[in-house]
Amino acid sequence: MLSQALATHERRSNTPFLLSKESFDTHVHVFDPKLGPYAAGRAYTPEDAPLQKLLALNQSLTRDYNNTTLVLVQPSPYKNDCSVMMHCLRELKDRGISSFGIAVLDLNSTTDAQLSDLHALGVRGVRLNFQADGKEVDITHLVAILNHTADRIRHLPGWAIQLFVPGWTWDVLYDAVRELPVRVIADHLGGMRGASKLPSDLQSTPTSQPGFRSLLSLAKQSIVYVKVSGLYRMSNCLASTFDDLQPIVQVMASEISNQIIWGSDWPHTGDGHDRVKHSIENKEPFRTIDNHAILQRLHDWMGDDAYWKMMVDNPGQLYMD
Repeated sequence: MLSQALATHERRSNTPFLLSKESFDTHVHVFDPKLGPYAAGRAYTPEDAPLQKLLALNQSLTRDYNNTTLVLVQPSPYKNDCSVMMHCLRELKDRGISSFGIAVLDLNSTTDAQLSDLHALGVRGVRLNFQADGKEVDITHLVAILNHTADRIRHLPGWAIQLFVPGWTWDVLYDAVRELPVRVIADHLGGMRGASKLPSDLQSTPTSQPGFRSLLSLAKQSIVYVKVSGLYRMSNCLASTFDDLQPIVQVMASEISNQIIWGSDWPHTGDGHDRVKHSIENKEPFRTIDNHAILQRLHDWMGDDAYWKMMVDNPGQLYMD
């Protein structure tokens, strides 16, 4: 039994895509109605995904079954009630597990004292979710929200705006983002889509899609970090582990290797395409995603150096500096 355990440990230790204890998973959610109710008017009701399940999943992705640093992102069913996330950050701290949070806030009613309390718990940013569906984004309204958010959090050390927008918007947001006094985290590949989700005229050259070069330019100026996460949101190629995203990821690894971070996006919420057919009380199942296969794919595409930067160096600078 001991020899088998040692062999298993050696095999895991020599598996390059598995995470070291210094790594960060920068995008996870907790859904636990026992800790707090979901918001009225939410778009969906998720299945349960309590903290203990998150910790088990995270351990399964590591070489030594120790937890990485976790970044809890406020999920939309709770809207701007961050009490569940705050409870989990306290529990993680009590367990000695390094963690941070990204909040969703009504900054018109949140005081500076409340922001300071969130900072003390490990919150390091505000999430703005404009859903990367490629349609109906009011740019004037979005820029106003970006400026207001940045103004409210600029005094907080290490805080950033985490932004989920369609990829094309980076072209029109470029100047506004350059002028922000805080850093920006571009969620889910910055909204960049694989060939399977692009119009036919862009499928052979996905790195020429609108917004891509603007996003890279902002990253090269150390203004934006791009989160390599939610690959299944940006590609329809589930069976091939989203191989149509390879050109996009490889360009990012080559040109902005100091500005990419990784998030599992656990527990992998659905895309909501049939939510209108169901009662809000019906629990929406999560997607079935092979996280090990995704990590192996990313490591193969990037190589050791860029992969380490994405998992360890870059998030360390972003969340801990």
